Amino acid sequence: MSKMYQKAVIVLFIALTAFTASCVQLAPKYDAELYSDLTNVNTELMELFSSVARGTHKDSYPERSNQYHALIGKIEALAMQSRTRPVPESDALKKINQYLDSTSQDITFDQQAPSVASLQKIAESLNRMRTEDEDQGLNALAVSLFKNEVVISMDQALTYESFLNR
Repeated sequence: MSKMYQKAVIVLFIALTAFTASCVQLAPKYDAELYSDLTNVNTELMELFSSVARGTHKDSYPERSNQYHALIGKIEALAMQSRTRPVPESDALKKINQYLDSTSQDITFDQQAPSVASLQKIAESLNRMRTEDEDQGLNALAVSLFKNEVVISMDQALTYESFLNR
């Protein structure tokens, strides 16, 4: 059986299970305040990246220190807020995960929203960026690489959270 065929079977199985579960909720409820806070912190993140896009010198780090601390704190708070939303228990979700486990695929549906992992990744990236900025400053390439990590993770979080508003 080809890998493409196996993936198609998995997707079909998941779709059928979700369909047969009819109105079973598999994800947390939409939180308008969380989504609004995510969009606001995203703006602040892009402002930080814009201000350091050409690179930094470690001597000017104290000017950015509070901005790093504030952003990391907000992102960790948003991750906690997202994590505390209950994910509905459902037999469909359990069956999907049991099937996925039996196929030896490295795919499962977690008991927490995917935005939690994305936000944790953003906090980790900013922590590494802050450390590098403080220790040696940042060159433009390093800023670009950190920005790419953050943009990918923020896009995942925003996409998931906006999807819940259906």
